[in-house]
Amino acid sequence: MSVRHQTPMITIPELSDVDIRRVAALPEHLDGTVPVNGFVEATPDRLLVRMPGIGRFLAEEGRRLLIAGEAGVSDADLDYFALRTPLAGLIHQRGELPLHAACLLPPGGRSAVAISGASGVGKSTLAAALLDRGWRFVADEVVRVTRDGDGLPLAWPGTPTVALWPDAARMLGLGAADLPPARAQHGRVLRRATPMPGPVALGHVVLLDPHRAEDTGALTGMDRLETLAAEVFRPRQVRAMGRQAAHMAMMTRLAARLQVSCLGVAHKVPLDELCIRLTDRVAEAGG
Repeated sequence: MSVRHQTPMITIPELSDVDIRRVAALPEHLDGTVPVNGFVEATPDRLLVRMPGIGRFLAEEGRRLLIAGEAGVSDADLDYFALRTPLAGLIHQRGELPLHAACLLPPGGRSAVAISGASGVGKSTLAAALLDRGWRFVADEVVRVTRDGDGLPLAWPGTPTVALWPDAARMLGLGAADLPPARAQHGRVLRRATPMPGPVALGHVVLLDPHRAEDTGALTGMDRLETLAAEVFRPRQVRAMGRQAAHMAMMTRLAARLQVSCLGVAHKVPLDELCIRLTDRVAEAGG
């Protein structure tokens, strides 16, 4: 179902079979859970997230996402947090994969590219620069990945915004003061993107690696699987849910169909150069 929002820049990605709604209250704890951390606990089919000063979120059976905000918290703030840990839990429950990445489709390309890496490494900045070069937006921050009937990896459209730090926005020629904030009293601002109408084939995962100075070719074997596994969003949820076997089976099948490589960013790289290196890497891999 759709959810109405006070701020239209952030929306919960459309999942036609998922009930996403506000509720008056949610419990502080669930029976029989395994802790993920001090704020998150899980059973095989339920994940409870407590965000002090924001609210509580309950993902159930991959089919429901319930949101109970504290007094005075805006819809935009609730959505900002719902689109991260709770959404990842929902995706894990469905037996799908949430990638921590920005995902785009190259101009004239047949398959999308997921740009992964640690928080702050520059995924969103690179994604915004690629949008200016004709790439098409799929998702940012959490990318929902599934498989079609033939085993082809699919990346699903997410909230059509790219979150940028003000200095990154200025570097891209955007007026940071003219862009809406990601949430109240939060440093990042939002650049709107045009969403894809539906899922697209995912062909590449490119890791921005701050520990490498050089790029790699396409990884193979365990290197490919381990690199992909490291880019899963909130992987500790999987163990708490007791879904390790199913998760590893999904990872193995996806890795077999994906081109996985690394761009070395150990040294500061001009953004134009990084765009060229990524574009060349995808072209070499047949993207």
